[in-house]
Amino acid sequence: MNQRHAEKLKFELLETWNTFNHYVTEALSFNNSEDIHRARVHLRKLITFMQIFETKPATFRQLKQLMEALGHVRDLDVLIEQFDVKTELDEVFLQTMEKQRAIERTILSTRVSEKMTPSLDQQIRRFIGGPLFRAFKKTNASPMLEKAKSERKQRIRIYHEQSSGKEQIEALHKVRLAVKRERYLHEYLLNYESDASIDTVRTLKKMQTELGEMNDHDQLLKRWLAFTPPTDLQSPYDKKIEVLQQELDESVKHLSI
Repeated sequence: MNQRHAEKLKFELLETWNTFNHYVTEALSFNNSEDIHRARVHLRKLITFMQIFETKPATFRQLKQLMEALGHVRDLDVLIEQFDVKTELDEVFLQTMEKQRAIERTILSTRVSEKMTPSLDQQIRRFIGGPLFRAFKKTNASPMLEKAKSERKQRIRIYHEQSSGKEQIEALHKVRLAVKRERYLHEYLLNYESDASIDTVRTLKKMQTELGEMNDHDQLLKRWLAFTPPTDLQSPYDKKIEVLQQELDESVKHLSI
């Protein structure tokens, strides 16, 4: 990558970090669940470059911990916002999820206050402007795309090799993350690398959507399995679990990977 492109990409990543800082601050008001979503997307993009180059800064673990805490709140936000209460069992389940979300929000607030320090900010900026920037100048971006593509295909091969449903689901989660990484790289590198393709972005986005729907079914089923219903609601609970398992199986069956 030439000097000018490396400079521009460095600037984009610094802006990604700035935008993450903005949204993670807004997210802690918990007035708009989309703030958490946007914070996660920007942090995921930054982490993507760290993973591809394998030159992770000392702060990488802290960023992953922030991503985890944001993800727990985001998953519960989506579940609660989309949940349709039709029965007494649904109402009890929803109340449990709202209590869990309150706990996860407290954990997120604590983690952000612990991790988002001036020291972390300086280290991230130094990493982007130093090792990462030098790596941009030393290498062509094409191998990065090839590596991401290879990792996605390897994850898909592993998925097809699994025999049990549980192992398949775990393998699909890894496919989903690999698809995200490859998509973000193509989006960032469209202006710098001829091998980066908008058609590939569209294909990966479609795959990501399908895998995301599968993940939603899986996460919902896991939430219900972890939920203990009142004794008098055990029968409708058992039926609910059966339906959710069928819906998950159908979503996996319709994946086009």
